[in-house]
Amino acid sequence: FGKDNVFEITKEEMYHMNSNIFSISEDVVISEKNFTRLNTWLRAQGITVEEVPYAEIAKQEGLLRCSTMPLIRD
Repeated sequence: FGKDNVFEITKEEMYHMNSNIFSISEDVVISEKNFTRLNTWLRAQGITVEEVPYAEIAKQEGLLRCSTMPLIRD
């Protein structure tokens, strides 16, 4: 993907699960609103970031990818 396309997170950001976002499409993601550095970078890459207050869910050792369920539609 190339170095310019990689977002490197810190140990602190990894602890807070900043890499745990949810892709809606190629250019739209859902992310925790407190992931400000990541969300800013994603927007600079042309990605629409829908921010949600999800920090309380993280206390249960999960975040967006862990709390979503795929839907199969006809």
